Amino acid sequence: MNNLANQKDRSDGLESQPRKQTWGLPDVWSWDPFRNFFSNAPALSGLDISRTDNGYVVEVPVAGFRPEDISVTLENGVLQVSGKAEKRSFTRSFVLPDEIDADNIEAKVENGLLTLTLKLLPKAQPKKISIKTT
Repeated sequence: MNNLANQKDRSDGLESQPRKQTWGLPDVWSWDPFRNFFSNAPALSGLDISRTDNGYVVEVPVAGFRPEDISVTLENGVLQVSGKAEKRSFTRSFVLPDEIDADNIEAKVENGLLTLTLKLLPKAQPKKISIKTT
Protein backbone atom coordinates (compact mmCIF):
# COMPACT_ATOMS: atom_id res chain seq x y z
CA MET A 1 0.00 0.00 0.00
CA ASN A 2 1.38 3.41 -1.04
CA ASN A 3 0.52 5.98 1.64
CA LEU A 4 1.81 9.50 0.82
CA ALA A 5 1.31 10.65 4.39
CA ASN A 6 3.97 8.27 5.67
CA GLN A 7 6.55 8.66 2.91
CA LYS A 8 9.85 10.28 3.84
CA ASP A 9 12.11 12.34 1.63
CA ARG A 10 15.56 10.75 1.58
CA SER A 11 17.81 13.29 -0.10
CA ASP A 12 21.53 13.28 0.70
CA GLY A 13 21.04 10.33 3.06
CA LEU A 14 19.13 12.47 5.59
CA GLU A 15 15.58 11.74 6.63
CA SER A 16 13.13 14.60 6.90
CA GLN A 17 9.76 14.81 8.58
CA PRO A 18 6.93 12.77 7.04
CA ARG A 19 4.78 14.70 4.62
CA LYS A 20 1.40 15.77 5.94
CA GLN A 21 -1.69 14.65 4.11
CA THR A 22 -4.21 17.49 4.06
CA TRP A 23 -6.99 15.79 2.07
CA GLY A 24 -7.30 18.85 -0.17
CA LEU A 25 -7.86 21.21 2.78
CA PRO A 26 -5.48 23.95 3.92
CA ASP A 27 -3.07 23.03 6.70
CA VAL A 28 -4.57 24.94 9.66
CA TRP A 29 -1.40 24.84 11.80
CA SER A 30 0.83 26.49 9.20
CA TRP A 31 -1.79 28.96 7.99
CA ASP A 32 -0.53 32.55 8.09
CA PRO A 33 -3.28 35.17 7.68
CA PHE A 34 -0.68 37.91 7.00
CA ARG A 35 1.34 36.01 4.38
CA ASN A 36 -0.43 37.55 1.39
CA PHE A 37 -0.67 40.99 2.98
CA PHE A 38 3.05 41.35 3.60
CA SER A 39 4.17 39.59 0.42
CA ASN A 40 2.30 42.28 -1.53
CA ALA A 41 3.58 45.17 0.58
CA PRO A 42 5.77 46.68 -2.18
CA ALA A 43 2.80 46.62 -4.54
CA LEU A 44 0.59 48.29 -1.93
CA SER A 45 3.05 51.10 -1.32
CA GLY A 46 2.45 52.60 -4.77
CA LEU A 47 6.13 53.06 -5.50
CA ASP A 48 7.32 52.87 -9.06
CA ILE A 49 11.02 52.34 -9.74
CA SER A 50 12.20 52.24 -13.32
CA ARG A 51 15.61 51.98 -14.96
CA THR A 52 16.61 54.52 -17.58
CA ASP A 53 19.71 54.87 -19.75
CA ASN A 54 21.14 57.42 -17.29
CA GLY A 55 20.08 55.86 -13.98
CA TYR A 56 16.77 55.33 -12.19
CA VAL A 57 13.48 57.17 -11.71
CA VAL A 58 11.61 56.61 -8.45
CA GLU A 59 8.02 57.83 -8.16
CA VAL A 60 6.48 58.11 -4.70
CA PRO A 61 2.81 59.09 -4.28
CA VAL A 62 2.53 62.07 -1.95
CA ALA A 63 -1.07 63.20 -2.53
CA GLY A 64 -2.23 65.54 0.20
CA PHE A 65 1.28 66.60 1.18
CA ARG A 66 2.63 70.02 0.28
CA PRO A 67 6.24 70.21 -1.00
CA GLU A 68 7.29 71.85 2.28
CA ASP A 69 5.83 68.83 4.16
CA ILE A 70 8.18 66.44 2.33
CA SER A 71 11.81 65.76 3.20
CA VAL A 72 14.36 63.87 1.09
CA THR A 73 17.68 63.05 2.74
CA LEU A 74 20.70 60.94 1.86
CA GLU A 75 22.90 59.48 4.56
CA ASN A 76 25.37 56.58 4.34
CA GLY A 77 23.95 55.42 1.01
CA VAL A 78 20.34 55.38 2.24
CA LEU A 79 17.87 57.73 0.58
CA GLN A 80 14.99 58.55 2.90
CA VAL A 81 11.76 60.18 1.79
CA SER A 82 9.40 61.31 4.53
CA GLY A 83 6.36 63.48 4.80
CA LYS A 84 4.48 64.90 7.73
CA ALA A 85 1.12 66.59 7.45
CA GLU A 86 -1.41 67.57 10.07
CA LYS A 87 -2.85 64.10 10.77
CA ARG A 88 -0.60 61.67 8.91
CA SER A 89 2.96 60.89 8.02
CA PHE A 90 5.02 58.45 5.97
CA THR A 91 8.62 57.36 5.56
CA ARG A 92 10.22 55.36 2.74
CA SER A 93 13.88 54.37 2.67
CA PHE A 94 15.97 53.08 -0.22
CA VAL A 95 19.48 51.70 -0.19
CA LEU A 96 21.15 53.22 -3.23
CA PRO A 97 23.48 51.17 -5.41
CA ASP A 98 27.11 52.32 -5.48
CA GLU A 99 26.72 53.34 -9.12
CA ILE A 100 24.41 56.28 -8.23
CA ASP A 101 25.87 59.79 -8.28
CA ALA A 102 24.82 61.04 -4.81
CA ASP A 103 25.61 64.65 -5.78
CA ASN A 104 23.21 64.60 -8.74
CA ILE A 105 19.92 63.41 -7.22
CA GLU A 106 16.94 65.51 -8.31
CA ALA A 107 13.51 65.66 -6.68
CA LYS A 108 10.32 67.34 -7.86
CA VAL A 109 6.67 67.22 -6.83
CA GLU A 110 3.90 67.51 -9.36
CA ASN A 111 0.22 66.49 -9.12
CA GLY A 112 0.71 64.52 -5.89
CA LEU A 113 3.68 62.56 -7.18
CA LEU A 114 7.27 62.94 -5.97
CA THR A 115 9.70 62.05 -8.75
CA LEU A 116 13.30 61.29 -7.81
CA THR A 117 15.85 61.16 -10.61
CA LEU A 118 18.90 59.14 -9.64
CA LYS A 119 21.70 59.53 -12.16
CA LEU A 120 24.52 57.06 -12.64
CA LEU A 121 28.11 58.05 -11.98
CA PRO A 122 29.80 58.95 -15.29
CA LYS A 123 32.01 55.85 -15.20
CA ALA A 124 29.03 53.59 -14.57
CA GLN A 125 27.00 54.79 -17.54
CA PRO A 126 26.86 52.34 -20.40
CA LYS A 127 28.83 53.43 -23.42
CA LYS A 128 26.87 53.40 -26.66
CA ILE A 129 28.81 51.94 -29.54
CA SER A 130 27.78 52.99 -33.00
CA ILE A 131 27.46 50.35 -35.66
CA LYS A 132 28.99 51.17 -39.00
CA THR A 133 27.69 49.89 -42.26
CA THR A 134 29.90 49.09 -45.20
